Amino acid sequence: MKIFRNTFALAYVLAIGLVSATFAQQDLRDAIDAGDVIAAQKMVKKGEAEEIYCGKLSPEDAVTVYEKIFRSMPYESFANCPSQFSYGYGIKACANAKAMDACTEVISYLLNEGEAGNVKALDLLDIVVKSALRTKAYAKPVKVPVDTSIWVPCPKKKGKAREACMEECFEQALNMHDILHEETCEIRPEHFIDTTVMVSMPSPLYEKLRKGLLEGYWKTQKTTAEKYAVMIQNNARALSIPDTAVVNLAYVGRWADKHKAEKSALPGDELFRFCTAWQSAVDSILSQKGFETRCPVFETFEDRRDGQKYKVKNINGTRWFVQNLNYAIEERSMCYDREEDNCKVYGRLYTQDAALVACPEGTHLSTDDDWKMLEIYAGGANEAAEKLRSNGSDEYAFTVMFGGYANKNGISVIQGEGAYFWTSKDVGDGRGIARSMFSTDKDVSTIPVDKKFSLAVRCVVDNEK
Repeated sequence: MKIFRNTFALAYVLAIGLVSATFAQQDLRDAIDAGDVIAAQKMVKKGEAEEIYCGKLSPEDAVTVYEKIFRSMPYESFANCPSQFSYGYGIKACANAKAMDACTEVISYLLNEGEAGNVKALDLLDIVVKSALRTKAYAKPVKVPVDTSIWVPCPKKKGKAREACMEECFEQALNMHDILHEETCEIRPEHFIDTTVMVSMPSPLYEKLRKGLLEGYWKTQKTTAEKYAVMIQNNARALSIPDTAVVNLAYVGRWADKHKAEKSALPGDELFRFCTAWQSAVDSILSQKGFETRCPVFETFEDRRDGQKYKVKNINGTRWFVQNLNYAIEERSMCYDREEDNCKVYGRLYTQDAALVACPEGTHLSTDDDWKMLEIYAGGANEAAEKLRSNGSDEYAFTVMFGGYANKNGISVIQGEGAYFWTSKDVGDGRGIARSMFSTDKDVSTIPVDKKFSLAVRCVVDNEK
């Protein structure tokens, strides 16, 4: 992790008493990596910390070890432990009138996590926002220096300085074609100079929240968009968000009116976003306004093994689960980062052997042919992801979410960026065929993957015989 710069090293020493000439930083790192929170806490209390290192500490344990440092140096603490600080100390940081910079960073971090579909981050963001908006100091405008050029009066006292300024006045007014100033250069001479002025700007934290919430609603995955909508509605007044920008059913009505007046089709990605939160109400609005279009219709499939229910969509004759499977298979399936909250959003990750037996009775693990037919229907593999991913047009409500994967050592990576799905196909050499998509790309890739890697699973309902 990043070592603090010399510019604040002295302040750091004075703040937390790091007066020892020799540091046991490696011992601290070893203790944290080993999960020995008590030993790490004792070392920090003794001043045996050259830097803030959190490793794989949970947010709660990071606060136990570093709470005094988190409190006295919030900005530097966030820089070194962004996740642990945000989840473990973000609410307290945003209640501290002197920690606006750190609070702004926490909000930025949670907004980014939320855009990736992290429900836990959005639930925390809701509380952090309330804490920040209660901190009155954060609402104050800030003065920022702005470079500009302005006319300023020449010296009033007669002499060479005034004469030189008057000559400059005539020359500048002539070059700038400024007739008004040219006419006054004799009696009220001014000259045009470069200067820096202090300008009052809205609170940067409030600006971050306004922009982050409004943009986040449209960037996040459809299943989490409603959480943004609720935060926008609850905080619109405090953040001076105009009524016309608040995403609610009135917004949907205006949106429908606009497209009706323009005689344009309703954009599927926007419609599905509204439908995910308010399906029956959106259908009612569309009916009242004379549209034939309605929200997507899903079947429901109940897994009798654990009672979980999944949405099923008929796409070109194939009945796909449009949610990732979340059935637990001991030792051969896992949640991303082994956190149950991730399973609630993204489903579980399975080795291929587990994936082959994971789908409930009456369904099967999607085959390579199932995927090929889907890709062709969605415009071909080079374009299909745009129509299938939850932050694309998602025209078929397939709702690909970017839950990442875990390697054979169980290390989870690229959540929020990539989605990986097993097929039933085996290519030998210990590998199986998978499909991958990325949040910013249009193509669906077919790739061989080590069978011991853990990927997501989409089931397909068997054809009735």
